[in-house]
Amino acid sequence: MKALFFGLFLLNVCIVFAQRDDSTRITNDYSGLVVNSTGAWISNPLDDGIEGSIYLYDNWKSYAIVTIQEEKKLIITDLNYDTKNNNFVVKVSNDSVYVFNNDNLKEVRLNNKKFKEYTLKGKKRFLEVVAFNKNFEILKSYSKVVRKGKLNPLTQVKETDRYVLKETIYSKKGNSIKEIKLNKKVFSNLFGKDSKKVRDFITDNNINLKEEKKIQTILNFQNTI
Repeated sequence: MKALFFGLFLLNVCIVFAQRDDSTRITNDYSGLVVNSTGAWISNPLDDGIEGSIYLYDNWKSYAIVTIQEEKKLIITDLNYDTKNNNFVVKVSNDSVYVFNNDNLKEVRLNNKKFKEYTLKGKKRFLEVVAFNKNFEILKSYSKVVRKGKLNPLTQVKETDRYVLKETIYSKKGNSIKEIKLNKKVFSNLFGKDSKKVRDFITDNNINLKEEKKIQTILNFQNTI
C-alpha cells in the first residue's frame, strides 16, 4: 500500500535541475530523501464533523518550492500547511498524507507565501515572512479556530461548527518576536528614530497597511533613510 502511495506522491512532485551555477542544487532522487528522514507517511485526520479543515487551504491544488537543509529544492504541487500540527503535507489519498520532517526544512514557498521556522512563545513554528529589511522582519502566523454553530430559534436546528482561519502579525527584532497591530501609529513606532519619517511616508503615499504587499515598500523606504 505504501508503495502505491509513494507512486501517487511522485506524480505530484516535479523535481528539476537548477538553471544556475551556485550552491543551490535541485535533486531528482526523492527516494534518497525519504531514506534520510525527509518525512513520513501518516493517516489523514478523520472527519471530525466540523466544516472545513485544519489545513491552511481548503483546495489542495498549489505550487510550492521546498528547500531542505542540504540546499536541495523540490518543486511540488498539492502541498498544504497543517495549522494545528505545524507541518507541511501532501495529500496522496483520502486516508493518507505525506508529512515533511520540519528539522530538514530550511524554507517553504507555498503559492505566494514564504515560510520559515521561528521560535514563538517557546515553541518552534513556521511563520510567513511578510516583509523584511536590515533592521527587522514582519511575520504572520496562521491557525484555525472552531466557530460554534448558532441555534436557529425558529427551526431549533443548530448550524454546523466550522473552522475559521486566524491570522496574527508579529515583528521580529533580533531574537525578540512581538505581536503587533497593523495600524499606522503602532506600526510606525516600530521604526524608532525613523518613526515620524515612516509615518509621513505612509500618509503621503496613502498606504493601507491591510495591503500587506505595501509593507515591504515601507521597509525598503527605511533602508534609504
